[in-house]
Amino acid sequence: MDRRRAAPLTDREEITVVWDEACDDDAVIRVGQAGEWSFAIEHGIPCAGGRLAAVSRGGVEALRLDPCVDHSPSMYSYARDRVLVCGFGIGEEVWRWGQQPDFLLAELIAAGVLTADDEYARDDISESSQERDRHTLALLETRFGLTRPREEVEGQPLQAFLVR
Repeated sequence: MDRRRAAPLTDREEITVVWDEACDDDAVIRVGQAGEWSFAIEHGIPCAGGRLAAVSRGGVEALRLDPCVDHSPSMYSYARDRVLVCGFGIGEEVWRWGQQPDFLLAELIAAGVLTADDEYARDDISESSQERDRHTLALLETRFGLTRPREEVEGQPLQAFLVR
């Protein structure tokens, strides 16, 4: 991949670039658009997370979902107008942070993820952690209008950039 120009890559091709061509400190970011949202998918050494608030200037909303495949929990963060509004681990919603940590509390309660007492509404015994996490992910999808089908994001070539 030419470091100076963008190239369209599928998810599988992006992973190949990360493993075969990227240096230890590089990441490959694929970008696209779904409805009113622009999105970026990052593979390699994560570099975008620390820039979330900076990206969200001038009324722009920025949402980050880091699946943390090597270790849990997956992480959610939301920024607006250069401020980290809220964030939490998926499956660890009782521990929230940001300028408005309770930004999604009403929705987490309505979705049956948390109780009004800020406790977990479901226990580990009655549901698998993946099933519990789906409730939070569905809430985020609905709340922010995230509707891009997974097969389009993974299989469709998107503009990609190699970043340090």
